[in-house]
Amino acid sequence: MIKTVQEILPLLKNTGIEALSTMQEAAIDSIEHKGDIILSAPTGTGKTIAFLGMLLRILPPKTKNTFALILTPTRELALQITQVFQKMKAGYKITTCYGGHKREIEENNLIESPSIIIGTPGRISDHIRRENIKPEHIEVLILDEFDKSLEMGFLDEMNYIVTALTKVRKKILISATPELKLP
Repeated sequence: MIKTVQEILPLLKNTGIEALSTMQEAAIDSIEHKGDIILSAPTGTGKTIAFLGMLLRILPPKTKNTFALILTPTRELALQITQVFQKMKAGYKITTCYGGHKREIEENNLIESPSIIIGTPGRISDHIRRENIKPEHIEVLILDEFDKSLEMGFLDEMNYIVTALTKVRKKILISATPELKLP
């Protein structure tokens, strides 16, 4: 388990990043605080590195179950997050689940639970219904561009997923929407 922000820097070099921004450092440090986290920053400011850094701070080194679920509104964003995480070479198994390709491939990848699952609400809810994903072990839920997911009509799927995740102890909400207003 990575204990400090400084321990993340070698992993970032694999992605071509030499140093963290102030926002990224603050976000990564915030994971130690109790409660849920909302990270709102403009597009292109490095939010993906920030929330992946947060996750690496709390991800157990040898987990046999899925520890974290990252939901995104689009397959493109799911693939982008996957690519960034793979470049970090952190040594954890991840699986990406999204519509537009064979579900059976994902089912095979989910047989041995990955540490992290990244996916779109529709495909993730389908896998939970089919019992391919074991939601009772997931402790961290990251909703990337959660406001866009709601705008795109994924409210029912997101409600289903959140309800199925009975052991979540940390939720991280990410948005690029300027002046985000929450109820």
